[in-house]
Amino acid sequence: MHRARFALALLLAGLLAACSSGLKVRSDEDPNADFGSYRTWNFFNELGVEGGYNSPIFGEHFRAAITREMTERGYRQSSDPDLFVNVTIRSDDKVKMKSYTAPYMSGGYYSRPGSPYYGSSMGLGVGSVRRATEITEASVFIDLVDNASDGLVWQGVAVTEANEATAKRLRDAIYTAVNRVFEQFPYSARP
Repeated sequence: MHRARFALALLLAGLLAACSSGLKVRSDEDPNADFGSYRTWNFFNELGVEGGYNSPIFGEHFRAAITREMTERGYRQSSDPDLFVNVTIRSDDKVKMKSYTAPYMSGGYYSRPGSPYYGSSMGLGVGSVRRATEITEASVFIDLVDNASDGLVWQGVAVTEANEATAKRLRDAIYTAVNRVFEQFPYSARP
């Protein structure tokens, strides 16, 4: 269990440490949602990043970063909100294929020293090499759920290849990832 918690912490740290490069962000929304009617919000009691093997520190950082983003957009935190917010993380092991060109020397059929045809068919060629690398792709999902209908109305996702990061950079990386996701959220509670 301790090993699984460490692996998950490393995964999240890797995801968020990559915020400056390689972070892919996307969002989707319910076309029937009336975003102009939403004024208040709050978190689910326990975020997806706070349960199970996840560190409560992750939840604290996400809560602070999301609070900042929602407040900047004019939404008020309320005990009876219009929107609930949840954050979850997921990892997927994948195979990444990379192709690159590689020069090589080639010789003719009789190109060994001492052969009467030595050196006659030598050449420089260029070939393509493919290399498969196992990677872990990490994703952070930020969900906004309509309290009245209990339906998902907006989801922002940040995806990157996981790598190592230091705990010192984790807080800043979470804030950066949340900010990049909320750049996809064009709505405001302000008239």
